[in-house]
Amino acid sequence: MGKQAKAATPDRDKGSYRHMLDLVSDSNFREIIDELLIGTNSRLADADHRHPSGRSKKRDWTEVELEDYLKRHPLPDYSGLDRKWWIAFKGNRPTWDLICHLEIDGKLGLLLVEAKAHHAEMSEKNKKSKVDKKNDRSIANDLSIRLRLAETSLALGDVGLGHFLLSADHDYQLSNRLAYLHKLASDGVPVVLLYLGWTNSPDWSDDPFTDESAWKEAVEGHFKRIGPWEFVEKQHRLESAASFQMIVRGISPSVINPE
Repeated sequence: MGKQAKAATPDRDKGSYRHMLDLVSDSNFREIIDELLIGTNSRLADADHRHPSGRSKKRDWTEVELEDYLKRHPLPDYSGLDRKWWIAFKGNRPTWDLICHLEIDGKLGLLLVEAKAHHAEMSEKNKKSKVDKKNDRSIANDLSIRLRLAETSLALGDVGLGHFLLSADHDYQLSNRLAYLHKLASDGVPVVLLYLGWTNSPDWSDDPFTDESAWKEAVEGHFKRIGPWEFVEKQHRLESAASFQMIVRGISPSVINPE
């Protein structure tokens, strides 16, 4: 019995990772997410297809690439992300702390979540992994990512709020999140990107986000390095008619009660 339980428990079951698995296992998951989404004209879809979905199987709790998620849980009238859009060859694509189906302005779309539990996490993955200069495919992948970031920077600048400069050399995780946010909307998929801060996480007593205000201040400090903070919280719309929006919310793990 003990051996079976060990196999079903994630190796990283602490901090932000543990809190997220607790959240998706909470009987009030829908109510919690919908409250976090206030101000977005969206709600969790009736069939939310949340991932992660629990701790019972490794497949349920491992982080997933959006490209693979959309193959398992496709949206109507959307063929999914071309795996060669981000990189053409084998390599690292962004993975997500939580992905769900949403209903946004009456149309099915996506919720993408990036979650943090303490300040140090905001500095992690700030640079893209190094290029293997002896490997042509690694060089090609690096160039592809930098082109996607440059394209997104120009496109987000067209929103009219100011200049964007997404980067592979600093604030890379935030940059690639924004690139995927815009790509989905340009493909006609309405999407909300939620930056979720776990406030007063008991696993990180040394440098926790003390409250939602402290979390938002931390995100703002990083965001301003790549674009105007005024972009956040506003719903934007493209010629595709799809909306996209980044929101920042804080929540205490103490309100989560997993079954």
